[in-house]
Amino acid sequence: MVIFLAIPIAYAWYLYRLIIRLRRSPASHASRLNAHGLSSGEELEKVSYKEIDMVKVVPPPTHEGYAVIGGSGFLGTYIIRLLIMRGETSIRIIDLNPPNSKYLDHASVSFVKTDITSVQSVRDALTAPFPTTGAAPTVIFHTAAMIRFWERASYCWNATYRVNVTGTQNILTVAKELPSVMVIYTSSAETVSGSPKFLRIDWDRYPVSIHDEDSTPTYPLKQNCYARSKRMAEQLVIRAAATDGLKTGILRPGHTIIGPNDRMLSSAITMPRLPMWDQPWTSTDICVWDAAAAHLNYEDALRRIPQEVSGEAFLITGRGPAWSLGDVRAAIKHYATRKLIFDELPPLLMYVMAHIMEAFLFLRYHFLLPFTLVFGGGRPSLVPRWLGPAIFLQPATLDGQMIDCIVDDSRAQKILGYRPQWDVAQCIRYSVDEIQSGNVVADHGLKVM
Repeated sequence: MVIFLAIPIAYAWYLYRLIIRLRRSPASHASRLNAHGLSSGEELEKVSYKEIDMVKVVPPPTHEGYAVIGGSGFLGTYIIRLLIMRGETSIRIIDLNPPNSKYLDHASVSFVKTDITSVQSVRDALTAPFPTTGAAPTVIFHTAAMIRFWERASYCWNATYRVNVTGTQNILTVAKELPSVMVIYTSSAETVSGSPKFLRIDWDRYPVSIHDEDSTPTYPLKQNCYARSKRMAEQLVIRAAATDGLKTGILRPGHTIIGPNDRMLSSAITMPRLPMWDQPWTSTDICVWDAAAAHLNYEDALRRIPQEVSGEAFLITGRGPAWSLGDVRAAIKHYATRKLIFDELPPLLMYVMAHIMEAFLFLRYHFLLPFTLVFGGGRPSLVPRWLGPAIFLQPATLDGQMIDCIVDDSRAQKILGYRPQWDVAQCIRYSVDEIQSGNVVADHGLKVM
């Protein structure tokens, strides 16, 4: 009789602890104690970003040739803007998609359509001389990436691998053929951040704070396709410096890059309704302007102290303490001129639904595979278009959302001279203003790729 009672009691206790675990980790108390508190309306109204001058925190122009791979994307666009602002005259955007026309209209900017999964396409784009310098680019900022953060299954791996790993290898192969070139690679803090194991409830141990000194983490790392591919690409960049003498560098922005047209802020501003179940989780985030500036700081360090920084990886983040996702959305709602609808959902329900979605997609793909191979000559799509944004509801997404993550970028500040200018409140206000004023297209990064 006691055994029959013990089983349901144990199950109920475990379910209760799981519900709590989906709202906080065993290490959450320490991180949330120092997090930013919810700002009042008066405090939010006092927030200003007008005084920020990004040109003052980057080195002066070099007037050499710059290639920004992925220059039509989110971060790449801001690197282009910052290069223009500081006076560079030879800037090449290398991307599969053309950039906004206002950048192409600038006399200093050109565009070369490039598929980085093809080494010949990369070679054509990188070896062509600039009319202004008569030489090929000497600085390569590699920001291109396939950010399929919602996938972790092996059958999805190739879509991410081809761009993030093969593409990086192709860029390094061509870079080695160029004289006096440097390559700065944009990675992610996800390559070294812990991966939550929710079902371990109170015994789920991983660090909340991540540091550059944690070169060999003893805790489980993120295992989604994006993080795994970024780790592999990092090793290629490090090896190019160690064995081939190429000047390289790696930046790990974190916990995420925010700004107009990002995934986090812009989705809340532009989507008709935003489901949320991650409000308590806190993280440090970096404004896209600061992330762009860090690339120019790294370039300068590779010129000044290459023996100290070549082949190294640096974490970077924004100014100020961590913010909870709930407070971020409250600030967005304050600045928004239209009514924003946020639907609060129970984390346990979303956790279960995420696993159901992953299982459904796995079964769908393998059911369709023999038919498409025989009759279509290819493989089924990984993403059914009719699912829309629901595709993101998978366990890998929750692993990235429901985590406290504090990035320590003191090493980048000390060695690279990186100086973050934006705190989260300023970036939120800037993003809302840019989208609502029409300065950027009202769009967001939650797109199926």
